Amino acid sequence: MSRGSKPTVSPRRIDMHFHVGLRGDRYPEWGQISERMRAMWPRYEIFLLYAGIEKGRDTDDAMIEQTLRTIGSASVDAVVCLALDHVWRADGTPVREASDFWVANEYVLHLRDRLPGKVLFGASVHPFRPDFETRVLECVEHGAVLLKWLPSAQQFSLAHPKISRALEFLSTARNGAPLPLLLHVGVEYAVPTSDERTRPYDYLSWGFWDRFWNRVRRERWRTPDVDGARRTIDAALEAGAVIIMAHAGLPYFAAHATLLEHDDFPVVRQYLERTARGETGRGKVFTDLSACATPFRKGYFDELAELPPDLVLFGSDFPTPVFELTADLDEAWRDFRAMLDGNLERIALPQDNPVDVNLRELEHFFPGHPMFTNFDRLLT
Repeated sequence: MSRGSKPTVSPRRIDMHFHVGLRGDRYPEWGQISERMRAMWPRYEIFLLYAGIEKGRDTDDAMIEQTLRTIGSASVDAVVCLALDHVWRADGTPVREASDFWVANEYVLHLRDRLPGKVLFGASVHPFRPDFETRVLECVEHGAVLLKWLPSAQQFSLAHPKISRALEFLSTARNGAPLPLLLHVGVEYAVPTSDERTRPYDYLSWGFWDRFWNRVRRERWRTPDVDGARRTIDAALEAGAVIIMAHAGLPYFAAHATLLEHDDFPVVRQYLERTARGETGRGKVFTDLSACATPFRKGYFDELAELPPDLVLFGSDFPTPVFELTADLDEAWRDFRAMLDGNLERIALPQDNPVDVNLRELEHFFPGHPMFTNFDRLLT
């Protein structure tokens, strides 16, 4: 290093998609997992299993301490802990009881206070809040590195006019720079909506099989306005927004089988390619590969490796299941089938920290990929 030059700082490896939650027995102001969600066997049991929390001892205090242990022992440099605002109606009315799972920003800030430097603030502010802009600016002042939306569970359509205004505000919310939006895209099984009709609100496409299966279920789902949603996204990108489309829009159970499960990967890939070509205005679209270390999603790894590498981000989606694909794929398949069948006693849990297992699996299948440090670059 020459005299007077500044030392080179290596970019951090950041898990930018890490969920936290509370039952709400001691700190109901910080979040809640509803009785309805806790009764959704084996979904809730699977989350507890991979989070390292014993059923029957799933108290707020236990969840907080186990979350801190998981983060503190992970080999990554930092994790983005995600809040999730509860449901608000379009008229600005709060409907907390309509959310089976919600997490207050204040809880994430508490975790950050407990592990400064290791926890980054992933905020959430519902776009229908009447004080949306004020709340977002407060989050920015407290160091928010992104904003999280899950339209199906938060029960809003991306085609709603208020979403366009909210996204335009986010494009300059971080002191003139964009506050990245982590937007769930595609199928969602982890966080349920209390209104079955809103399940397709995360979709950016709606094809023949979507229409067919909705007719079979007697139109119980609202037909999403995907054209309106994509117009909203395009306008936001023109304004300079940064949007992270979670999980690459992948299906979870049925790789390359759109007859059986919705697949938004083609739309996400199109947005990333347009971004790489400079065709998205002043804004950019990224994606993350969280919750991808599974036997089915492994079928997409070759295609994921072809995505513009600088637009792909690393995340775990903790505490969703992670599988040691490199150790024994047959065993991973057995664990996956046991999970689907609810035979939890047959699941061979990874012995290591689940964040590290996810990191190791993705590093194996995507050697030398910049995804592991891309989020740190995005923050600068």
